[in-house]
Amino acid sequence: MHNGVIARLGLPLRYIGVDLRPGFLPDFFRVLRAGNFLGGNVTIPFKEEAAGLADERSDAVEACGAANVIRVRQGRLLADNTDGRGFLDAMQEAGWGRSFRRVVILGAGGSARGIAYELCRSGSREIAILNRHPSRAERIARALSPRFPAASISAGELEPARMVKEFHGADLVVQCTSLGLSGAWKDFPEGGIEKNSRFADIVYRKGGTPLVRRLRRRGISAIDGLGMLAHQAARSFFLWTGRSVPAREFLSLSEKAVAIL
Repeated sequence: MHNGVIARLGLPLRYIGVDLRPGFLPDFFRVLRAGNFLGGNVTIPFKEEAAGLADERSDAVEACGAANVIRVRQGRLLADNTDGRGFLDAMQEAGWGRSFRRVVILGAGGSARGIAYELCRSGSREIAILNRHPSRAERIARALSPRFPAASISAGELEPARMVKEFHGADLVVQCTSLGLSGAWKDFPEGGIEKNSRFADIVYRKGGTPLVRRLRRRGISAIDGLGMLAHQAARSFFLWTGRSVPAREFLSLSEKAVAIL
């Protein structure tokens, strides 16, 4: 996506992927500080570590403890999080708006943290965060609850019975787990998602993830994560370059890339 936009604008930049092994992020950040970089994106499993290693953190990063964007300014690393804002941009583009009273978030990684933070800021009153390791979900709830006292933020285990319980009355269910990557989440209680709920999977696949496709067949409004990818990319690009590029341009490029995977 980014290189397509860079080429159209004729900028002397290049967006490259760097595959790091666990434990090597501090060394790589030293390279960023010393090199000729504007910044970059951070993906799993490094979002929380990146937040801690940065020299400065945005309010979003301070609150949720995860960064998906790094900016380099005069040898200092500035951490930000465009996951949550990009997610809500995508919800609005889908015609769902930006405010959801009761939300269930599945997963407690960096993306879930950023999304939970922005949902609180947009006025959600009840957020249930479920994770295979409940302690991770509890950490998010403890971090956000003091900042958003009007919101009831709970945490629990990601298991079918608890999921069905939390799905009841949910305006929005957000799938942020790595289980969504494989499409083989055999015990996902999709029958527990109510007809008037909306379902957003931050994973993206051509034609939608298997879970999104199955829910659509049941008549449930469901989208995958391609829109979120495009919107967070547009916000990231602006942070690095100061150039505002419509998210639809990033979306068009991402759709072409997904189509050939």
